[in-house]
Amino acid sequence: MSGRLGIDAGGFLRQLCGTVALILLAGCAAVADMRATPSAAPVSESQPSPASAASVTIAAAPTIAPASQPQEPADTALPAATATVMPSPSPFAGTPAPVLVGTLISSTTRLDLYRIEGGLTITTLLKLAPQFEQAIDRVGARMGAQLQGRVALSFEPAQRGPCALRGLTLSHQRIIRLYYAPETPEQRVLAVVAHELAHELQHDYYGWQAHQKSDLILLEGQATWASADYALDAHGQPSWQRAAELALAEGNLLPLDVSLEADCRTATRNSAYNGWASFVAFLMDAGRERFDALYRSGQGHRPGAADYTGIYGKSLHDLDQDWRIWLAEQRQAR
Repeated sequence: MSGRLGIDAGGFLRQLCGTVALILLAGCAAVADMRATPSAAPVSESQPSPASAASVTIAAAPTIAPASQPQEPADTALPAATATVMPSPSPFAGTPAPVLVGTLISSTTRLDLYRIEGGLTITTLLKLAPQFEQAIDRVGARMGAQLQGRVALSFEPAQRGPCALRGLTLSHQRIIRLYYAPETPEQRVLAVVAHELAHELQHDYYGWQAHQKSDLILLEGQATWASADYALDAHGQPSWQRAAELALAEGNLLPLDVSLEADCRTATRNSAYNGWASFVAFLMDAGRERFDALYRSGQGHRPGAADYTGIYGKSLHDLDQDWRIWLAEQRQAR
């Protein structure tokens, strides 16, 4: 592996991506001010321009107040008190999260959960809140990163259309927006939240200056890779790895520099995120130091904007070919 990457004796990478996260995460969109994180482990969302700074699962403009939505029957699990001026009640040290429009459903150790009418039900949010907290630790452990402050999550009505977003992370604002209908399966929501939290962890680990310019391949790929525990197949393996191996075997694996601006459909985003996560796993096999250097070398959200040649001594195209050989070997070894 290290021979194939041209690693004679070196550290590993250099830089990645910005802010705005699939799920597989095809609903996450990446933006420099967030993480769009397209939901990110594979989630589906409308995609903002990669150059606009948010984490994939981010595609909406970073506006705190959401557009008005049709109302659904009230969920009476909690009174509908709207949080507008109250500060975060938790003593967790670090950057505070902003107060959002909507009903404050719960404040955990590091998260404030808000709900807009038409979003996930209060009962479901209360049940998932402890699992969201656990996801911070599980994803953070995989990334070797920790949150440096609180994060506000806003659960809003599902978006519609072929490019609809499921998650949007405005990492520098410490806001994650999730777009789900009340009846959405809990595991699906948890997977996307884990992906979006990875974008916030990227922001805190790499720093805003590097994160806002991160290559979309690395931005969304690492977020999907890091949330693997929430996207396992029936064999206990990351679903994105199996999906990439199958796509290669069937001859429809997308090139790494695929443009999600040219094709924002959820299916395309899911396929891209699966491939990018597998590519990150391939790079990680060569060493974390080089990967971090690659992430920090990004010059914008465009796929391929990182300095692959400077860090690995090979172009993105050549690394793409090496990755495909590695994928075939992984599939054959199973």
